[in-house]
Amino acid sequence: MRSLLSAVLTLSLLSWGAAPTSLQLGHIGIFLRCTGKTDPREALQAVRSLGLRMVQVSKLPDRFYSPEGAKEFAALLNETGVQASAVVAVYDGENYKDIPTIRATVGFVPKAFMDQRVAYTKKCVDLAAALKVKIVTFHVGFLPAQPTDPDYQRLVHAVRDVAQYAAKHSVTISLETGQESADELLQFLGQVAHRNVGVNFDMANLVLYGKDDAPAALRKLLPKVTSVHVKDGLQPEDPARLGAEARLGEGKAGVKECLKMLKAAHFAGPVVIENYVFRGRGTEPMAELALAKAFVDQALAP
Repeated sequence: MRSLLSAVLTLSLLSWGAAPTSLQLGHIGIFLRCTGKTDPREALQAVRSLGLRMVQVSKLPDRFYSPEGAKEFAALLNETGVQASAVVAVYDGENYKDIPTIRATVGFVPKAFMDQRVAYTKKCVDLAAALKVKIVTFHVGFLPAQPTDPDYQRLVHAVRDVAQYAAKHSVTISLETGQESADELLQFLGQVAHRNVGVNFDMANLVLYGKDDAPAALRKLLPKVTSVHVKDGLQPEDPARLGAEARLGEGKAGVKECLKMLKAAHFAGPVVIENYVFRGRGTEPMAELALAKAFVDQALAP
């Protein structure tokens, strides 16, 4: 395993000796928990070992969601030479084992937890503001089919509430794609009608949920996209379950096409590698991240 990691890192670092892709396509970074490290310092150091300097901040230990904790995490960023591009709100009690469970547990959909999750999302806004980070992203959850549904309007008002709070801190709220098609998400954004609400475009989620073609969805959503997850996956074989994640280029998310589209549009936001294929393959998380980074470099090459 170590020999695989060493070989992949050597190959990838050689490719990074050329002009950095960050000059061509915003900032390339890593979703922090994809390093497989639970300690924040170790995770940040792992990102630097890949030759990268940017992360999207996943769920941290509770102590960091306070003024003192924000200072502690800012010091870790400074110590490791890493920049945070966004803070991700990940809610206690969410479970992604199958579609019915996702419908029941994810985002603002569960009524019993909505107020608690809205409050936690505002804590994430506070953390982002303290770190001088401009984006907070999260999943709203499965939207009801009709905007006239009271539960649909409940979600609209919850996102508006967070957006209004975020606006006071000069933070943008970005709703992650996946549980709805591009058209459904655009309709929801139109209902929310706040300038500081955008999209965290996860190309694989649209495929994993069987909701949309990723390049086609990106064409529609691009003006609203503030950040991107680079991930690949396969369509679900069972409609009650998510599809399987795949290495970049081995799935059906059109990753290379999406990256080239972003490059052509001079997209300047964070482009974040989110990669969990090590779970199914039994491989080393850092080796998989290095392979993913090499794929991104090749996709963006002139």
